[in-house]
Amino acid sequence: MLLENKVTLITGGASGIGRASAQLFAHEGAKVVVSDVNVEGGNETVQSISSTGGDAIFVKADVGLMADVQTLVQAGIDRYGRIDVVFSNACHYPMGTATELTEAQWDRSINVCLKATWMLAKHALPHMVEQGSGVFVITGSVHSLRGFSRYASYDPAKAGLLGMTRNLALDYAPHVRVNAVLPGPIVTGLWKDMTPDEIQQSADSVPLKRNGMPEDVAKVALFLASDLSSYVTGTEVVVDGGMISGIKFP
Repeated sequence: MLLENKVTLITGGASGIGRASAQLFAHEGAKVVVSDVNVEGGNETVQSISSTGGDAIFVKADVGLMADVQTLVQAGIDRYGRIDVVFSNACHYPMGTATELTEAQWDRSINVCLKATWMLAKHALPHMVEQGSGVFVITGSVHSLRGFSRYASYDPAKAGLLGMTRNLALDYAPHVRVNAVLPGPIVTGLWKDMTPDEIQQSADSVPLKRNGMPEDVAKVALFLASDLSSYVTGTEVVVDGGMISGIKFP
């Protein structure tokens, strides 16, 4: 019960890392506000929590839009009276080089991956400051630390989240802790178009010789959200099976 009676808000909660984290947080005693643009998936996440005795609600929100983010945070406050943990986890990445991407694709990627976290902070942190405590967890990526070919908008967005993590941690200490989790190759619905050979190639490139699962990231998010990490703020934890530790020649 690491999050007993804590109110947690998780974006991107309809599937993948968001769903696994919502389920794990609820298992550890949290009340969960699940948010996504995918209504069906979000409701399925809530149902999976409710069916095991947990307490969760779904709020449809496009976190790339300020009005939706404000409504989302207020919905959590209206239902539960407080927000103890925010897990900013939504993402969007059109593939393409700098010359291939359109302005609309660039803007959407930056809005959902980077600006959304600032908007969540803008609306949620005042409540945390007022109540005297809170935790803010951000999903970055190994793309925060390394460049990947044809991710011309996603790489800058994820790199920017590291700067935001440090900035928020400084500005809102000592009452609010802010950290990032940086996933590597995690098998989610975003992999649906990959071939079995491509999935195996990914696993072979990782020192631990497997691709990660959403639950691998959820466990680290739980650590950062709970008092297990009570003396940790302004930093990041890489969850990539060792992928970016170095280049290994045959």
